[in-house]
Amino acid sequence: MRRFLAALVALVAVLGLGALLGLLWESLAPRVSLVVASDGKAYPEGYQPEGYMTDDGVAALLCVAAGLIVGLASVWVARRIASRDHALLVALASVLVLGAAGALALWWTGVTVGAFDFDALLASSPEGTALTAPLELRMPGVLVLWPLASVLIVFLAAVGDWWRGRESERVDALAH
Repeated sequence: MRRFLAALVALVAVLGLGALLGLLWESLAPRVSLVVASDGKAYPEGYQPEGYMTDDGVAALLCVAAGLIVGLASVWVARRIASRDHALLVALASVLVLGAAGALALWWTGVTVGAFDFDALLASSPEGTALTAPLELRMPGVLVLWPLASVLIVFLAAVGDWWRGRESERVDALAH
């Protein structure tokens, strides 16, 4: 029961963290300025839509930061609730699930909070009107960075455990 509650608390916490980071992404990410053309479509102003890359970059940085934090917390908790032999396996499984859930919460919150009917706005705008593009994640692979950063932390913990084990084996071998 204790493990189930720990998993439930972790999931709720990560969903909350993802939602908060989604709000932060929505407020920090730049928006691309668009101009309505004669064909009724909106095109990036100045034909340099670097804002598209930047808003995905902000999401990527937030995912990496959250992944590192969740990875550290998962390793710490797993070492306290699981046996020594299985702690990092529990941490690995948890960071994969939590990372996916948190990244999806970040994405959903970020694109939903500032959402509006862009197509209706575009249809009612005359030629030459300047519009601001809604927040959209154009590179969904960015969402993988959260669980990937968490897995990196678990990997580093495993390497640290292995290294400490080798050192204690050397000390034992020298003692005999």
